[in-house]
Amino acid sequence: MMFLLRIIGGWFLIAAVIAFVNDLTVSYQTGAKLSFASLGKDWETFARGSFEFVKAGVESRAHRLWDPVLLSILKAPAFGVFLVVGIVVYAIGLRRRRTDIYAN
Repeated sequence: MMFLLRIIGGWFLIAAVIAFVNDLTVSYQTGAKLSFASLGKDWETFARGSFEFVKAGVESRAHRLWDPVLLSILKAPAFGVFLVVGIVVYAIGLRRRRTDIYAN
């Protein structure tokens, strides 16, 4: 299980690097100042059908969860969200050192 969490965390970290490089290349090609695409914008661009499906499902079942919580996450930069999730999941999957405690 811990190995699987490290792999999933690594995938999120790779996705963070890909999103960051994508933001860099887009700003370089347009000649504009560096700007970061939001997670919601990227999700809507790459998989519009699943975005609309999840949006409709969450709004119909738990509309209070969509507006303050999920919408603020979706407005955050994609690379930042992937980076934070990747670090947290990878840290959860790290092996713990076994500590021997001796009492006299």
